[in-house]
Amino acid sequence: MYTNYDIFDDMLGLRNTIDGYFSNLAPRERAIDYPHINLYEKDNAITIHALMPGVANDAISIQLVDNSLIIEGERKPDYADKPYIRRERSFGKFKKSIRLPYAVNRETVTAARRDGVLIITLQKSPEALPRKIEIK
Repeated sequence: MYTNYDIFDDMLGLRNTIDGYFSNLAPRERAIDYPHINLYEKDNAITIHALMPGVANDAISIQLVDNSLIIEGERKPDYADKPYIRRERSFGKFKKSIRLPYAVNRETVTAARRDGVLIITLQKSPEALPRKIEIK
């Protein structure tokens, strides 16, 4: 008995195998995950904690664009002229965009560093605050 062979079935199988490999990479292997953040909301403010040990303040840029906060910078190698015995940290430029859940007041944004953690605080804009509507 004859069976129909379709080369496209083999090609789709190969594509699924490759897609599965890239979707199962460990998070530490993905460059887009740096810096790792925690985002908190309390009362009328958002607080973002970004882990950035070893990155100088002057190597970090924070921008508020539309409803996104963009953190970018560069982690410079600490041993430029010496060979590593073992290296697990990566170096180089990074950029992370964080979509904010609502509009924020651009005038009250603050950023500080404490123990290698960048702390950014954003207040809700007056337009984003709940407003009671009176029934007439």
